[in-house]
Amino acid sequence: MEELNNLHNLETEDTSYDHVLKYTGVFGGVQGLKMLVAIIRTKLTTHLLGSVGYGLISVYQSISEFIVSCSNFGIPLNATREMSELFENGTDENIQHKVKVIRTWVLWAALFATILTILLSPVLSYFFFKHDWNRYWEVIMLCPIFISFLVAEGECSILKGLRQLKRVATIETFAAIATLVLTIPFYYFWKLHGIVIALICSTAMTALIHLYYSVQLVNYRVSLFSKEIYQEGLPMIRRGIPYVLAGIANSGITLAIPALILLSGTYSDVGYYRAGYTLMAAYAGMAFVALEADYYPRLSSVNHDTIRLNQTINQQIDVCVLLITPFLILFILAMPIVVRLLFKPEFLIILDMTVCSAFYMFFRAIMLPVAYTSLAKGDSIMFLIMEVLYDIVFGVLMWWLYSQFGLVGAGVALSVAALYDMLSIVLVYGWRYGCRISGHTLRLIIFQFLCLAIAVAACLQGNLYVKYSVGSLAILVSAWRSWKLLARRSQIVHDLVRRFRHRSGDCC
Repeated sequence: MEELNNLHNLETEDTSYDHVLKYTGVFGGVQGLKMLVAIIRTKLTTHLLGSVGYGLISVYQSISEFIVSCSNFGIPLNATREMSELFENGTDENIQHKVKVIRTWVLWAALFATILTILLSPVLSYFFFKHDWNRYWEVIMLCPIFISFLVAEGECSILKGLRQLKRVATIETFAAIATLVLTIPFYYFWKLHGIVIALICSTAMTALIHLYYSVQLVNYRVSLFSKEIYQEGLPMIRRGIPYVLAGIANSGITLAIPALILLSGTYSDVGYYRAGYTLMAAYAGMAFVALEADYYPRLSSVNHDTIRLNQTINQQIDVCVLLITPFLILFILAMPIVVRLLFKPEFLIILDMTVCSAFYMFFRAIMLPVAYTSLAKGDSIMFLIMEVLYDIVFGVLMWWLYSQFGLVGAGVALSVAALYDMLSIVLVYGWRYGCRISGHTLRLIIFQFLCLAIAVAACLQGNLYVKYSVGSLAILVSAWRSWKLLARRSQIVHDLVRRFRHRSGDCC
């Protein structure tokens, strides 16, 4: 196709510091829009369905994540890596053929997901619906959601590998709006009975949006009964099996936490935990949304060059830490307002949990750029080992700290587990791949960590004057440091400063 012939241009081949900052900003902006839409959707959802409905949605989402993780065969990760390599060295014919292989295996994965759901539906029903075996039909009704997820993931991996970042950003924007438009009417008219059909419609529309943009680039062709396609895809599937096992382990933890809460609590308690986790892990993770879309393909293309690999890693850590720290401080200071905007007043119980989990996002800003190295190198076994170890540590911490301190303990468990994950990833990947955090990046991490630690301490003590005065000072210091370093390294920020000064001079 004509658009396929124009893949290589200045924008898709740019790997400069400005490029990293630009697309972190682009996807951060998209995430900001998604956050605004999510605020509206969550507020309407909790108003229409209450904490019980929110908890039930969380259960359905946990089941969906588990089935998709078990059945995607690691296709999204491997497809992005292989498409990225073809982007660098392949021909249009190679790209079209590889896309055909990926799409065919996605459909086989969707069929497998359907069969797996039917087989596991009684067990999942018993596990999630208060030991009731007879709600298996609700689990089976979720099959269209799993299929839509798999199709969307497959098409998105193709676009990411071919560096079509503008298309990915556009897709995420439309998908967020479609989710709002297609869920709230069902909640309004059918209440709890409309949850499943609302999820089906919204995920199906998301898959269609992905298909609309990807087929403009590469025509949709599959060959379900081709022996050649089957054999070509097998190496990708074999490499993906450890990813599947890692996904099962992650989903197992995701499944276990609501089940643990339900042993002594209600769906409302699950809703509280999910709300707190969503606030910190989803809404506060705006600086991370460019990692898989932009950073992972770039890292894959330089994975054989240790010097360029480390330059890319440290560059990404710098951007993530500089952007996430001031935002995290502002976020925890404004948490009472955020909770009231998003949820009912009863959800204010999650305030201390979210503050205590602030370090979770900070440590992930350091860990994730390094952790993608095993994915970029296709070392799925190492990825599996590190993921399983983290899941075990996180599961034990969550079980112990939640049982002792409730939701606050859950927040502490998130942060401590993230600290372990960061240290283990940096040490192990340094030994295995030669990954190194530079001295400049390390000093930056320490400075921003101290700013965040001071803000967290201020938020946890009871005096509001101390909280907002000390917290505001921490924001100013952190933001000043971030702005100073970004202005020094980025032409984009430098141009903004110059334009601002020029306009200020004109005004005077």
